[in-house]
This record gives sequence, C-alpha cells and structure tokens, in this order.
Amino acid sequence: MDISYEKILYRIIKGRLRIKLGDLILYIYEPTGDALEESYEIYDEAYEKAYYSGCYVDQEVRNILYDLSLWNPGDDKKIKEIDKNIDNLKVDAFQSFFDPTRLAAIKTQIKYTEGQRNEITNRNQSLDHVTCRGVAKDTRNLWLVQECCYHTDGRKYEWDTWNVKKAMTRMAEYIITTEEFRMIARNDPWRGMWSVGKSTGNLFNKCVTDFTDGQRILCSYSSMYDNVYESMDRPPDKVVEDDICLDGWFVDQKRKYEKEKKQKEVDALTQNPKIANSQEVFVMASNQEAANQIYDLNDPIAMSTIKQRNAQIDQVRDTTGGLDFRKLNDIKQDMAIQGRQEGLQKMRGR
Repeated sequence: MDISYEKILYRIIKGRLRIKLGDLILYIYEPTGDALEESYEIYDEAYEKAYYSGCYVDQEVRNILYDLSLWNPGDDKKIKEIDKNIDNLKVDAFQSFFDPTRLAAIKTQIKYTEGQRNEITNRNQSLDHVTCRGVAKDTRNLWLVQECCYHTDGRKYEWDTWNVKKAMTRMAEYIITTEEFRMIARNDPWRGMWSVGKSTGNLFNKCVTDFTDGQRILCSYSSMYDNVYESMDRPPDKVVEDDICLDGWFVDQKRKYEKEKKQKEVDALTQNPKIANSQEVFVMASNQEAANQIYDLNDPIAMSTIKQRNAQIDQVRDTTGGLDFRKLNDIKQDMAIQGRQEGLQKMRGR
C-alpha cells in the first residue's frame, strides 16, 4: 500500500489530524463522547438564537429555491431514478469487468450520472447556510474544533493567533474519501491489525462506543470486505480491488437474494391445491416496486407472452371498451391445441 495511505491509517488510529498554520503545529482531535454530548446543546442554543434573529426555517428556504428555479417537487424523485440508474450501471460494470473497453465506457457514464446527481443536490442545498439548521450546524462544528485543538505538548490551543475558521479550511483539505477508506480496509498493514484486533477484542485500545467517526467507518468497511472474502460467490480479487465493480457485485447479489425471497413467497402462495395446476397465477402487489419484483419472477416465455398481449390489447377491445380475452393470439393457440387434443381423445375412445 502506498505510503500516503499509511499516513492516513495512522491518523485514523490516533484519532487526530496534524496541521500546520504558519510555524505553528497543532493537533485537532476527534471529539470525545463528552464533547459530542455538549455540542448538541450548543446546536440547540444556536438554532433558537438564529430563529429569533429572523433566519429562515427549511420550508421557507424551499419556497425561495422554488421561486429561483433551484428546486422543484420532482427533484427527489429524479434523484431516486438516478440512484437506480447508477446501480444498474455498476452491475453492468461488474458483468463487463473482463471487457476493458466496455468497462471504461460504463465508468465514464457513471461519473457523468453522478455529476447529474451532485448538480441537483448542490442546487437543493445552496441556501442551507442561511437557515436556522445551517447556522446551528456551523456553530456546533466551530465549537467542536475549538474544544478539540491542542499544541503538540498537550496544552489546549487558545486561538490567540489563528482564527478557527482558518483551521477548518485547512481541515477540509484532508477529508478522507470513501476510496481511501476502502483502499486501507482491504490492504495491509491495517488488514493484519484488523484480524488480530477482532480475535483479541482490542481495537484502538478503547471501547467501541468511544471509537471516532473515522475508526467506525474503517471498521465498517473492514467488516464489509470480510463478508466478501467469506462469500460462497466471492468475486475475483481484481473485482474486489475495483470499487465500482465490487459495488456492482453487491447490487447483483442483493437483487438475486430479493428475487429468490420473492420466488419463495410466490411458491408458498401457489401451494394451494386449488391453483397448483393453473396455467397462470395472478399475485397482488402493494405498490409499483413490489409489482416490478413480481413481474421479474416470470420466465422468458411468460415475459414474451405478456409483451405480445400488451401489444394486442387495443386491437381486441369490443365496441363497449371491454376486452375479449379469447381473441388474444396465445389464448387462441392454446384453445386450438386443446381442441385438437380433445378430438384425438374422442377418436381413441371410438
């Protein structure tokens, strides 16, 4: 693993960020449980103060965003559609892993689609800083940095030279990305530390409830990779090392599990002797998502029949707008086959 990742790892283990402000070196520690508990009081006080000072509440800002064409009621639905599209693309990436040209094209499409999502999110959140919630959140974060900043000799920094916002700007340059967490979680030296720590129950020399956010995130990803390595359908190592393709594997596995679960539910329903030998069984769905899942349980022949029927429906309606089911092509074919079989049985009987 590259030395830059090791640097991030030991920063996570120590639970602090070392920053330089001119000639001054400071440690900004992850907040303790006591600091976090008090910080919510700071948040509540700042929210109340902002509210009585005339700051906007969320609904007021939502109306302003709408007037400025920065938000519309369809944005939330569009984000869900984009997320589903991204999942589909990631599955395509996983299935196309050994086709470098196609894989590169899919990753480019994913990046573009994620950019669309970010554009919508940024528009929707562009006025968060003027809301009571935004002001309170900023006040709480400033207070936490002030409370958790120390000299290298252990003395608490009094902010007599540098402004706390300057430190926060510098901190923003060192945010640990998801890709960095995942790279560290699946490689040594952390992988070895994680293995020993799990067996001894001693990670970071502290109770789990005292883990920092960074430590919790790293452990979460480490557990995720444990599940991958232990899976009966474990993907190739090269796929595991590719975040997008591995995400696609996760989505694919989840969909297979959900389909199998739904199939078992449908099979249980069809055990009823009254419908066990039926050619077709209709299952009621509570919503569109459930309907889509049930539809996916049809085999290719059934799906082809459904498509043919949908194409014929308008053609077989009668003058009253009703539907004569017997005029559908597949039904006519079944009736013809049934008629021939009955004719043969009569001839055998004679």
